[in-house]
Amino acid sequence: MSELSKEYNFKQVEEKWERSWDSSIYYFDWESKKPQYIIDTPPPYPTGNFHIGNALNWCYIDFAARYKRMRGYNVMFPQGWDCHGLPTEVKVEQLNHITKNQVPREEFRRLCEKLTEEAIDRFHKSMGRLGLSIDWSNEYATMKPEYYVKTQTSFVRMYEKGQIYREDHPVNWCPRCGTAIALAEVEYDSRTSTLNYMHFCAEDGEIEIATSRPELLAACVAVAVHPEDQRYQKYIG
Repeated sequence: MSELSKEYNFKQVEEKWERSWDSSIYYFDWESKKPQYIIDTPPPYPTGNFHIGNALNWCYIDFAARYKRMRGYNVMFPQGWDCHGLPTEVKVEQLNHITKNQVPREEFRRLCEKLTEEAIDRFHKSMGRLGLSIDWSNEYATMKPEYYVKTQTSFVRMYEKGQIYREDHPVNWCPRCGTAIALAEVEYDSRTSTLNYMHFCAEDGEIEIATSRPELLAACVAVAVHPEDQRYQKYIG
């Protein structure tokens, strides 16, 4: 009988059991007649490490997947990787001490792909150690042609059904990155500033405007007033 260690060696124990697991038992069965339960797993940005927040979120998903399997469902629990976007570009710039405009386009793309592939490998190992019941037969990466041809097909189908529209909207523009950025990438900062009063000349007197951003005066092309506010009726138009 082997002697029980006084200290739990998690690395040794986890790797031992990981080698004995057969992940194919979690593959989605395309021929099965069981009711289907499809999980739209959110693909993370593979730019760093699989952190504790990722682990918490994926454990929740894993709980649902395992529960549905025990209830007799044919479960698809896929895993994808969101390889495109600003986080990848910014990480490459930080690690290589460059900007994307300082190297040829193809070289920058190669660096982005290298970073992504290395991160995906780390994520794979972390997810394996967690024992997540992921269906690896349905793994995808958004930078692969076999994936983005599907997204392009989806856009064409939505266009044909009249589900895509085109409008003019304000966008957030990053002067450092030289690109539009999503609302999710915007970081808000609270600070104490000064309220400035500026006077706009009008045909009949002037209008006083209060703002904390006087530097935006050069971009101001109009002043909006409430149409029912009697103080400004004479300025409308």
